[in-house]
This record gives sequence, structure tokens and C-alpha cells, in this order.
Amino acid sequence: MREPESPTVGSGSERGEHRRVSRRDFLGGAGIRAGLGREEPVNEALSGLSIAEAGRKLAAREVSSVELMRAVLARIERLEPRIGAFVARADPARCLAAAREADDEIAHRRYRGKLHGIPIAVKDTHYTVDLPTTARSPILAGFTPPFDATVVARLKAAGAIIVGKTNLPEWSFGGSTPGTKNPWDLSQDPGGSSGGSAAAVAAQMVLGATGGDTSGSIRSPAMRCGVVGLKPTRGRVSTYGIVPISWTLDHVGPIARTVEDAALLLNGLAGHDPNDPSSALTAAPIYNARLRRGVRGWRIGVYNAETLAGCGAESLRAFDEAIAVYRRLGADLRDVDLPVDGSVAHACQRVIRIGEAAAYHRAYLRAGMDYGKESAVRRQLAAGSLISAAIYQRALQLRASLIDRMQATFTEFDVLVTPGWDAIPDERGFPSAPILSGIWNLCGFPCIVVPAGMRSAPPVLPLGIQIVGSPFEEEKVLVAANAFEQAADWHRMRPPDPSR
Repeated sequence: MREPESPTVGSGSERGEHRRVSRRDFLGGAGIRAGLGREEPVNEALSGLSIAEAGRKLAAREVSSVELMRAVLARIERLEPRIGAFVARADPARCLAAAREADDEIAHRRYRGKLHGIPIAVKDTHYTVDLPTTARSPILAGFTPPFDATVVARLKAAGAIIVGKTNLPEWSFGGSTPGTKNPWDLSQDPGGSSGGSAAAVAAQMVLGATGGDTSGSIRSPAMRCGVVGLKPTRGRVSTYGIVPISWTLDHVGPIARTVEDAALLLNGLAGHDPNDPSSALTAAPIYNARLRRGVRGWRIGVYNAETLAGCGAESLRAFDEAIAVYRRLGADLRDVDLPVDGSVAHACQRVIRIGEAAAYHRAYLRAGMDYGKESAVRRQLAAGSLISAAIYQRALQLRASLIDRMQATFTEFDVLVTPGWDAIPDERGFPSAPILSGIWNLCGFPCIVVPAGMRSAPPVLPLGIQIVGSPFEEEKVLVAANAFEQAADWHRMRPPDPSR
């Protein structure tokens, strides 16, 4: 079964108005206000727990899911007006009811695992039966899907409680997220397109979230907000029920505060989906099972200086410091040449991306839907509509060749470590070194970004490194990321409280 066709949109008045969730909508009435604070004190510090920490406490019944949920709801109430991470919020009463149900199941020995009773958020491209899915476009305003995306259904089955849908640029196009602030500096953007998810996790408004990545859109905002972002292998996580940009480049993955949390979320997300024709049959392991085995004796590839010429000085500084950490951990660092022309790979990725986007949007375009005269999305769709079948087919052939060459290169090492691209996007909103980001969507290899320092010059935002593995070797990527995280300790840094 294929990805559903473009959804049926709402009435003209619905299309013309797209509202962000209001504080009144969030509070949901006097009864919820009382439940958040008047009757019982709320321990907001619980929202700062990692998923792994919270899971252990919930399983041992040291903390209840209701206490955890009330802490998260209270923090969202306090910080969301400043951050703007959410497009839509679940009814707080329903969230608390789900938390009580989780507590009851855990008490009666029906514990589902580390995600049971954990408050999370999903990007507003993920179909949800109980919340609208708008992809931040007025064209989809009022659209409530008839089913959950596979990833949403799997998270619910694992016991996670979805508290809301996170913000993104219109249709996920772009490297920034208008309307959302970076918790580290409210004058700065969190990056895009999964900026709402990254900001919500960084601000401790949820314990984890999902994002989408077509050209770096999980990794870029995760890096810019100082959290962990994982793009799995293409086919490892289903994209069924996800509003797409590009069917063959899109990836869905977790955003979390630690590598272990990303592994736990991936446990819930990964696996074959018969509804998704691109879904891999390769069995998914338990990703946190061998997370701490270390990298001593591992062969780690590092790009040469010529390949990294487009990286900024701050990113290279953090990268050099990270390489020193891996040396201390006993890894064997090896120089690697990029086996393809980076500019050709970037052009190939762009042809496929905008061509497939135009194909998805064809029904809206033919119906005369209003994207707006100045819409950057509309301009890219117009360009994609001009791509011929011959050019598109040539891009697919180039991608196949790239995958073969990349795979051959990976026989020489366990993982590849690269700098994070500059935290400050260029004038188009895209990172300055696309060869480090979109190329991994093009070939579909797994990669993760982890915090690796802070910029020394304004704006003082987090820096990161990226770790890449062979197809379906997310385990190795996570092990290498965890080894660095535990040795460098950057994951413990927290942004200032934006309400103070």
C-alpha cells in the first residue's frame, strides 16, 4: 500500500485562516488549570529528566506518569508563549487521563518499556487522528487525518503520550522555522524544518520528539538547539502517513536530549511497515542494548581538509576537539576522500527533491490553491514542475552510482565523523556546507548529530559533530555518538530559562 494521496482540504474559510494554539486552548478550562497547580504542587524539574531516567523512575514507581505529565504541561504553559514550539496541543485533560492509564498499567505489571508514560511531541507533518495535521500550510488548515501515521501509532503502542504537534516552515520547506525561537537565544531561529521539535526538547517542554529530514532537517535544528538528532537509514523508519517533501529522500527520526534517549525512541519507531513500499525488511535490533561498548580499536574516517573547506572556523574548532576525544578513547582516525564531486551530489539531490515535491503538490497546483505570490514553496514547486523525465532519471542514476561508491568507501572504516555545518544558515536559510547534510539523504545512510561545544562569538549557540554509518548500522552510529557524549559531557548543558 502506498502513501495516501494528498488529503482532502477543508472549506475555503478554513484554508484562509491558520491559527497557532492559544493559551486559552492550551489551558482548556478552569478544571485543567486547577489540575496543573492549584490542588497539588507541580514539580516542574521532572520535565528535565531524560527518557531513560524517567523510564527507570516510572518502572520503579518512584515517580508517576501523572506527576511527569503535570510537570511537562506546567512548563509548556510557562514557556510556550516565549518559545512558540507548538502548532497544536492535545487536550490537557486527555493527556492527564492517558498518564493515569499508564500508571495503572505499570502498577498492574503491564509495563510496555522505557517509553511507557513518557510525554513526547511529533512534527506537524505526522498524521494524527486526534489532532489536525497542517504541515504549517493554510491549504491543510482544518485537516484531521482518518488514521495515525505508522510512527505515531507505534509510539502510542509503546505507551508514549503525545502532547502536541510541533512547528515547522510551510510544507517543511526551508532551513528555518518562522514563529519558533531558539531557547538558547530568543532572538535566534532554531533551524529547520524540525525547529519546533528541537526547540521543545531543548527547552525541556517534552522529553523527546520526532522530526523529518530531507536535506538535514532533523540534524540542523538539533545541532542549533544543542540536542541530539538522528536520521536513520532510508527504509528503517516508515514514512507512511507523513506529509512528504520528497518520497525518496524523506526520513523520519528522533530528536532527544541524549544519545540513549534517541536509541530508546528509535526502538519505538523502527521496523518494517507493509503500508510503506520503501520500508526495509531488515530486522531492527534493540538499539540501547550495546550502547556503552565504546570505540577502542574502531576505524573512524575523517574527511580531508579540501572536502571541509566550506566549513566555518567555529565548526572546525569543535570538530578538531572532538577528534582529539576519539583519539583519547582509543579509536584509529583515518583520512577519507569524498568519492564524488560534492557539487554534483548537491545538484542531484536538489533535482530529486523539487521534482518529487512538485509531483506531490500537483493536485493542489491544478486546483489553484493559494500558496501566496511571494511563497518560496510555490517558486520551488514551479521549478520542480519544469524538470523533465530524462533529467529526473539521470539524477536517479547518479544517486545509484553515489550509493555504490559510498558503500565501497565504508568498507575501510566503522563510522565517519564530520564537523557539524555552521549553526548560522546562509541568506537562503540553508547550511553553508550542504555536502555534510543532504548527501546523506541522497544515499540514505544513517547519521546522528550530538552537541560538541558552543560558539565563542555572538550569537552564542551550540555546535555539534555528525557521525555517519553504513546502511542499517544505526547501532554503530549510536555507540560512537554515545562514547563521545559521555567523554565530552556537552549534553549536560542547558539553555537559560527564557521566562526569567
